[in-house]
Amino acid sequence: MILALDTSTAIASIALYDGAVSAELTWRSGRGHSEELMAQTSGLMRLRRVQPEQIKAVAVAIGPGSYTGLRVGLAAAKGLCLALGIPMMGVCSLDILAEAQKDACVAVRPLLDAGRRRFATALYRRDGGELRRVGPIEGKSFAEIVGGIGEATLLCGDLPDDAVALLEREGLVRLASPASCLRRAGFLAEIGWRRLGRGDVQDPRSVEALYIGG
Repeated sequence: MILALDTSTAIASIALYDGAVSAELTWRSGRGHSEELMAQTSGLMRLRRVQPEQIKAVAVAIGPGSYTGLRVGLAAAKGLCLALGIPMMGVCSLDILAEAQKDACVAVRPLLDAGRRRFATALYRRDGGELRRVGPIEGKSFAEIVGGIGEATLLCGDLPDDAVALLEREGLVRLASPASCLRRAGFLAEIGWRRLGRGDVQDPRSVEALYIGG
């Protein structure tokens, strides 16, 4: 059983995973991560009758994202790992969004709101059975992102409210559905589960948050 924690933005998400999603909760936490995260995690574990010693690793979102949110999630994950003596898998928050679109037949570009109408973003392309990041993580406006697209691309994640209107004449661009744009810890857990199986784990003390300038 692994625990997945994501507090990258105002949306928080947690999941228990043992080869499949055993339980998952995603909610709008706003700035309440520090008060809500461990309470909701304890509730999810009680729901599935999971004891702390059954958790064998923690997958945690490391950003880009909110400075405070990421700090809360990382602190909670590190505390659990160090207390239980288990490894951690730090996962880029854009990778989590891309994981939800892994069956897409075109390039995928997730967006995370970085404030001031700018977005953290990167390009992903299919490589075997997975989507892999093929370019740098950048901070751009939505217009800059769309203007740089030169191939059929699916946009997902924190899309601006006027995204549809802005894309009326952009034939190469598709938008993911609102539900599939939600950053869910079940997808974080799947990434973490694969990494755990490969032995690709980290000492919790070495995991740091990933920030990007606006």
